[in-house]
Amino acid sequence: MKKRTYLLCIALISAGLIITLGVGLTSANMIVPVIAVIGGIGIIALCHHRLTEVTEDELSERISGKAAICALEITIIVAAVAFAVLMVFSFNGGFGSGLHTYDNGSIRIHYGVFSTPPDPEFIYDSSYFIADPTNMTGDDINALDEMFAKGHRIRDSTLAFGAALGIIAVLLAILYGAFLSYYNRKYGV
Repeated sequence: MKKRTYLLCIALISAGLIITLGVGLTSANMIVPVIAVIGGIGIIALCHHRLTEVTEDELSERISGKAAICALEITIIVAAVAFAVLMVFSFNGGFGSGLHTYDNGSIRIHYGVFSTPPDPEFIYDSSYFIADPTNMTGDDINALDEMFAKGHRIRDSTLAFGAALGIIAVLLAILYGAFLSYYNRKYGV
């Protein structure tokens, strides 16, 4: 595999990871992005082993070093901004529930999660109709439990993902500082 093909492979894998991360966040299912990351690492390793065109010199090492530093800096900034946005989403906005009774004794239970002001919109909106509340079945109880669990999962997933991004941003900054200090002492800069 030539170097240009290898770089194209990395770009396609990166695009795929962004898409699967978006799907995972919107569906509140983080298993899909985890599987995609593991698969992406495996595919990149396979492509790297098949790389036949390798031309390394001092200039390419300096370019790679500068690219790595820029990527690290941008990753830290993006992770910090995403952390802030997800935390605002997790702690603002809200949820609401309601109960509507009908003349025949049946009820409809409603539950929704809405986004942050100034223009709050429902990001999860569900209801369940119970025809005879005095004789609720196991299916009724399971449906109510599922309705509330899905609503809470949306906010919990963004909170967990945002906290993880915040931790990653801090750890990357600490690692960068530690390696910078180490190499400054090693090479006497």
